[in-house]
Amino acid sequence: MMTSSDDFEIETTKISLDDLAEVLSAIANKSRLQLIESLLEGTNEFSELKEVVKLSKTALAHHLEKLVSYGILVNTSRGKYKLSEDGKVLFLALKEAYVKSQVKRKMEAKRKADHIQRVYSGRFEKELEVQFIRLLPMRVVSFQTISESPENDAWMKLRDWAEPKGYFDDLEKNPIYGFNNPNPTPGKKEYGYEFWLVVSSDFESDEVIVKDIPESFNVVTRCNVEDPMRDIPEAWKKTIEWIKKNKIKFADRCGLEKVIVPSHSGEGFILDIYISVEEDSIPKNLK
Repeated sequence: MMTSSDDFEIETTKISLDDLAEVLSAIANKSRLQLIESLLEGTNEFSELKEVVKLSKTALAHHLEKLVSYGILVNTSRGKYKLSEDGKVLFLALKEAYVKSQVKRKMEAKRKADHIQRVYSGRFEKELEVQFIRLLPMRVVSFQTISESPENDAWMKLRDWAEPKGYFDDLEKNPIYGFNNPNPTPGKKEYGYEFWLVVSSDFESDEVIVKDIPESFNVVTRCNVEDPMRDIPEAWKKTIEWIKKNKIKFADRCGLEKVIVPSHSGEGFILDIYISVEEDSIPKNLK
């Protein structure tokens, strides 16, 4: 059966909304938009881009890798990046559409109103960025150490086992979670830390500990770690205070730290802080 030219044109203009959502999510981040805009005029080196976004080397590498994987940026040579033609067309089209839209005016009006509200309520400090994330049941391999530096010791155990097997190649497919186990005790230098690496539901092994973890509902905040002794406790403290302030009930589960960008150089890394809560206790205005 012959297809008319009109039918062909309709077929070629159809797009996958899942694909579109993925592409938009790849650039839906302020730092990534800053990187794209800075590359409109030509190629920049890694060190120059670091000055643009004011992030650690590890965090910047994560954002660049994401943009390159979607064809928005091109890694022209070691440490040099440029905007692809497709990336340029996409960014300029989105920017033009936004400038011409009513959404821009509404966002500006909302920003002004929020500013006035913060001034009059005495809350001018930066708001904590919070997400609600449900963790589905998962099978994990567990690595635990009790020592004076258990995070590093447990991490080395995990890394020695997982990295050669390719588990670090895709941290979205095989996420890593960690938590104190047991917690530090006043006057005692040693405490414990345990890492979980998510594996397939049918994974079996005699050489590592395998656990099945039940579903949980969590309040989640992101922590860019430059100084672990300062940044991680501060992120935990702020998140717990936010939960208490909004009268959300804690669930009887341990809190977790999810590795988003691991530290290979020791210069910095990114964690998500997960605190398990009772879903039905969350106020409707926060959902």
